[in-house]
Amino acid sequence: MYQLLIVDDEEWVVDGVAATLPCEELQIDHIYKAGSAAEAQDILKRYAIDLLITDIRMPGMSGLELMEEISRSSKSTKCILLTGYAEFEYAKQALKTGAADYLLKPVDDEDLITSVKQALQDIQQEWETVVSHEHTVQTLREHRPLLQRDLLLELLQGRLAAGSQLSSKLSSLDIPFQEQDSVALMLIRLEEPFVHYSHSDLLLLEYAVHNIAEEVLRGRMNLWFGKESHGYLVFVVKPVLEENAVSDIKQDLERLAGQIQKHVAAYLKGSISLMISKWGVFPDHVHTAYESGLISFRKHIGSSTGFLLSMQDEPHTVPVRTLQQLYEPPLLTDLLEAGRWDCFSEKLESIFEELEENFSHSAEHALEVYCSVIGAFAFMAHKSGYELYGWLGNRLEDPLRFDDFRTLSQLKDWTFRTAAIVRSELESEASNTQTRTVKKIHKFVEEHLSESLSLQRIADHVYLHPVYVSQVFKAVSGESLTDYILRVRMERAAYLLRSSPKKIYEVAELLGYQHVPYFIKVFKKYYGSTPQEFRDVYDL
Repeated sequence: MYQLLIVDDEEWVVDGVAATLPCEELQIDHIYKAGSAAEAQDILKRYAIDLLITDIRMPGMSGLELMEEISRSSKSTKCILLTGYAEFEYAKQALKTGAADYLLKPVDDEDLITSVKQALQDIQQEWETVVSHEHTVQTLREHRPLLQRDLLLELLQGRLAAGSQLSSKLSSLDIPFQEQDSVALMLIRLEEPFVHYSHSDLLLLEYAVHNIAEEVLRGRMNLWFGKESHGYLVFVVKPVLEENAVSDIKQDLERLAGQIQKHVAAYLKGSISLMISKWGVFPDHVHTAYESGLISFRKHIGSSTGFLLSMQDEPHTVPVRTLQQLYEPPLLTDLLEAGRWDCFSEKLESIFEELEENFSHSAEHALEVYCSVIGAFAFMAHKSGYELYGWLGNRLEDPLRFDDFRTLSQLKDWTFRTAAIVRSELESEASNTQTRTVKKIHKFVEEHLSESLSLQRIADHVYLHPVYVSQVFKAVSGESLTDYILRVRMERAAYLLRSSPKKIYEVAELLGYQHVPYFIKVFKKYYGSTPQEFRDVYDL
């Protein structure tokens, strides 16, 4: 859960502090080590460090300067200072600038563990405050316009139905709409010269159009503003006074829409096309009106600009409906790439449920789903360096022939059976790759026991990210990389002490321990006896 960084120009101090901390008890995922402030800065740029333990006096940048540097870039990182007696007053002053604690060197083990535990508890409490009710309410208030737009987008896409969940969201976001309201939709398409604006200028323009619409409709219509995926501005509108006749509301909105066009042309020096939907009942009418509005706009693409269109003026047509679940994020390929197989299966279920409910007699919609599914499977096969047909082989009859499917149930059955095969192949490939990686790490560690074996160095050797290396090694071998290195070193130490006349300091050097007292401390912690006591048992 937590990541620590220990900084001291004396390597044995760094190693000693790291060895003292009970990582599992303190929920420490990883401990990074640095021999200077410059090296620490490099680590801080690459990893999210929760707690820094640093010596005050170091060559170059001091620990205090490093702490001040961190406070400017990562206010959530806590700092514990290590100090000598001569620096005591200096360290007390450091507490005033934000240090979590200071410890006198040589550091007592219990004092160190207590200090680290308290700092980590403080970090946890701060994050609990971040997600507290009061903070959530404040954040909601600050992000309300964006959340209002996101909710409208869900309605436009048909992903929200009437019910307590929608009512609760409308209330919490101060949106003045409720079920059974009489509503219409206005879609606005920006025309010349707005289509040539930069992204930042376009954002300002959209707010300007929004402000004009609010001013024109003020006192007559309540509105809910957003922007949909095609770039159209969307306004859900309802009359302030519900007792007005529908015909009066319709005429009033058309007249006001004309004023919006006029003011945009006069004050923003550009043209907009505007479509007004038929009136209907909130919330179900929002999605229906939106789909119909898109079709109406498409009919006018390339033929005219700056028009005002009322859906009441168009002849009634039954639009061909589009699949929703298939294109609702996350996409099939996204879920496959992330290895989220449970979510992938749930998405397939929702896709086929929509097919069966709304398009059970449409071979074209079934073909649309089939092409998307087979494309997602082929993408993953090709990304792994294989052909999809090679994966499926004879395990499925005619796996790439859509014409053989006569019913949706056949297509669904084939899809899930194929998904199971693809999953098996991908997991097998991942497992083989991970096993090869762990074997490379084993070989590297065994060949470099006398050298520094940092996580970064090992990760560089296998060309992978350090965090991923730790996760893969633990998943495949069942022990952490740190525990494995310690075990190999201790086993080799025991062997050398039993079978060779090498002096203890020579054994320590062969195993990468430059500070003999630290080697003795680690050995005793591992075996319960000092190296000399261990050797005496074997009379060498």
